[in-house]
Amino acid sequence: MAFGVTQPEFPEGCAVVFGGSGGLGRASAGLMAERGANVVVTYKSRAAEAESLVAEVCRLGRRASAVACDVTDRAAVEAVFRHAVATYKRVHTVVSAGGLVFDTGPLAAFQESSFRGVIETDVIGFFHIAQAGVPVLREGGPGGSFVALVTSAVSRTVPCDALSATPKAAVAMMVRQLAAEEAAHGIRANAVGPGVIYAGMVLPLLETPARALLEAATEVTPLRRWGEAAEVAEAVAFLASSKASYITGQVLMVDGGLAA
Repeated sequence: MAFGVTQPEFPEGCAVVFGGSGGLGRASAGLMAERGANVVVTYKSRAAEAESLVAEVCRLGRRASAVACDVTDRAAVEAVFRHAVATYKRVHTVVSAGGLVFDTGPLAAFQESSFRGVIETDVIGFFHIAQAGVPVLREGGPGGSFVALVTSAVSRTVPCDALSATPKAAVAMMVRQLAAEEAAHGIRANAVGPGVIYAGMVLPLLETPARALLEAATEVTPLRRWGEAAEVAEAVAFLASSKASYITGQVLMVDGGLAA
């Protein structure tokens, strides 16, 4: 007698991970590959990191490819999906894991370029991914899944709730709308909310004044430590997989209890 979900975690086809060259995207893509998924990873400037991930995935016996993509460019996002379908026939999972490190300060001193950069990368970027991804997931048949990381903007200088909360709230709302609208097509949509994670964009900040802010956040985190990329990847891979087949419209916080 089986007590759990018995079908494979991932079907044939591929998972597309936007921002797969970064710390959280790389960990998520790698873990899904370990559990049976072929992957397409995108990068904006870190081609070497993306190609090294492709090599690691291939050593696991899965197929993988890397594609340059700026998610603020709708045509570039559509090109990624065309590549995925042409190469792997079906897309069963779409993960949005890109992010941006920005300079900011008090609201009165915001640089408009910082604000635009975060909104365009996190919000408009996810909008492009969702709009281009929905028809591709529908064509793949029931069982498709969106997973979005909703805390991707990181400041080099000081915390700014307005700049960080705006994209998080907007993406979470889009995820819930996708979940409601696409359930009839057998497509699920969920989000993961990382806390302070020792990976990716955080690492360069450890040599800047932002380190004190990150350590202060850890002090008020109930588990009293930073998270690891692998811990976020576990949440992403779970929500994308058949094991979460009855979960949609949720934001799973992986933050050591910070939001509790």
